[in-house]
Amino acid sequence: MGKDTGFLEFEKESPPLRPVKERVRDFQEYGTFLSEEELQQQASRCMDCGIPFCHMGCPLGNMIPDWNDLVYRGQWKEALAALHSTNNFPEFTGRICPAPCEDDCVLNEHYTLDPDEKQQKVNVVTIEEIEKHIAERGWTEGWIKPLPPEKLTGKRIAIVGSGPAGLAAAQQLRRVGHAVTVFEKDDRIGGLLVYGIPDFKLEKKIVSRRVEQLRNEGVEFRTGVDVGVDYSVKELRKSFDAILLASGAQHARKLLVEGSGLAGVHYAMHYLPQRNREVAGDSIPEEQKIESASKTAVILGGGFTAADCLGNLNRQGADPRVHQFELVDMVPRPTPVHKEANPDCRANILTESITDDGNGRVKALNGVSVEWKSETNGSSTSGRMTMQRIPGSEFTVTADLVFLAMGFLGPKVEDLLEELGVEFNVRGGVKNHTPVQIKKMLKNAQPMFDVYSDENFMTSEEGVFVAGDANRGASLVVWAIWEGREAARCIDTYLMGTTSLPTTPQAEVLV
Repeated sequence: MGKDTGFLEFEKESPPLRPVKERVRDFQEYGTFLSEEELQQQASRCMDCGIPFCHMGCPLGNMIPDWNDLVYRGQWKEALAALHSTNNFPEFTGRICPAPCEDDCVLNEHYTLDPDEKQQKVNVVTIEEIEKHIAERGWTEGWIKPLPPEKLTGKRIAIVGSGPAGLAAAQQLRRVGHAVTVFEKDDRIGGLLVYGIPDFKLEKKIVSRRVEQLRNEGVEFRTGVDVGVDYSVKELRKSFDAILLASGAQHARKLLVEGSGLAGVHYAMHYLPQRNREVAGDSIPEEQKIESASKTAVILGGGFTAADCLGNLNRQGADPRVHQFELVDMVPRPTPVHKEANPDCRANILTESITDDGNGRVKALNGVSVEWKSETNGSSTSGRMTMQRIPGSEFTVTADLVFLAMGFLGPKVEDLLEELGVEFNVRGGVKNHTPVQIKKMLKNAQPMFDVYSDENFMTSEEGVFVAGDANRGASLVVWAIWEGREAARCIDTYLMGTTSLPTTPQAEVLV
């Protein structure tokens, strides 16, 4: 593999970020690029480790050592082919995936501890950066072109949702000759890639060029169509031989405390799409705008969605005294946007109430520190963690805005799923309840649930399949693409009796 002593000769290098004072004034990507020579040097650090855990830790089964070696040798076109063999959209994953592959890199055995992270990747191969550069080189050189099918099957497939799972499935199914129609309720194709992830992490031109490739391959896109509302399920069933549900996990976890309904309390997924629309040049009605300039904000949640809110607040000119609270025993993960300001990031914080200013708006947030302990049963522990308030740790922070970024429970129970008759699996042991029964449950509780899928990605309804976040709940972009590819393979087999689409056996171990 490449240069046998590369990992001994060269240190890990990542491309510098754009200066903070510059990048907070716009919504362009905050990352930069290494030179070709620097990339080849970084690729040479991929060691001949015998068992490459990196691609075993990637749901897509990316052949990481192979394309690292090809980059080191300057064989960029061959590296792109190896990358595309498992991943339809490497320029997406190279930007927004948290890189579990790097966590599994053998060089990660040599790490340093950091007070903000339990483990800091300091010596690992820069897998994600190399992946992004391979894809960008492919676009620059004109190697990435539409690949329409040579023969058509006469079979028609409807895909509901145009996020990474839906797009990956659409491309795979079209390339084996099926007629594919993607329905999207929003006015742009891309799902969360377009309306969830900010441009400073993923500029929308990156998504648009892939959508154009699929369109030139023959995939039909229909925007502004809410299937089950604007387009009947009866017509859907009549017009298509198979249906794939790839609508994402849009059912956000709620904050059930006093004051959660006050003006100024917003779900992250109301705020982020609005910001992306404004960046794209859309006009937002004044009464709907969420303005944060010079305002004090609190973000509840410690994941990437919360960080995306913070990045937008930085660029809108919010008061830099942003508070970010996470309920569990994990400090919010540091990201580049955390270095743009100096937020108050705390773990083990429970929100107890939100104070009214007397006019129906947010004035302050009241919280308390908690600790998590394992439940005990006699002399043994069950492993289940329980939360306990710490007496005397109560506090209040002033706030003009509160953003809820506490995660997602699964797909929304909408007319489409009800009319299709798809059964649900409520996590926690309750199985096969109807959507109507689940709606009744949601009035009193918030169970996590997902559309039921067996090993073939088929739901309880014949010919209706499911993939991505709609199936497994909110997860990583690599899982969405993998599920889209695997669902496409299963749909092709269902329709044709056999398939030439590839499988990813490594991911079966990780499911």
